[in-house]
Amino acid sequence: PVSWEKIDESVEALMKEDFEALVILGNGRGETHKIEKLAVNAQGTNILDNSGARCQGDAISKDGKAAFFSTWNVEALNEEMRSLGLPSQISYFSGLFLCNGAYYRALSHDCGKLERRPVVLLHLSPERNIASDLPLILKALASSLNRTILL
Repeated sequence: PVSWEKIDESVEALMKEDFEALVILGNGRGETHKIEKLAVNAQGTNILDNSGARCQGDAISKDGKAAFFSTWNVEALNEEMRSLGLPSQISYFSGLFLCNGAYYRALSHDCGKLERRPVVLLHLSPERNIASDLPLILKALASSLNRTILL
């Protein structure tokens, strides 16, 4: 959910599930899909969530690391997306809204574990036809992991 109030419990419940990889999708800006390499320990924006609430600048975790790098090979994903004709680029700032909040919490959850699951945040371009791009995005995600993705 796009909700400041529910983000902690939603991500915590998700991370308890048995999955091999996690792809978080968000609304991007511009003409390219952004593959977010970094989740930062900061949140706060004037953008309202779906319940009409906003979050003023705070750390996501007062005792947490300043940032986490994606556990997905974002360079391989970017190469795969570009080879399929998708405009994409690696981004080093995922914003301060709920996308980054979910991303940071997910990466933080697996921190320190021997087996960290691949987690990535994709900000999809609003200027692209997502319905036609999605099958190619899924193919690029699977190829970059050397796995088959089942829907």
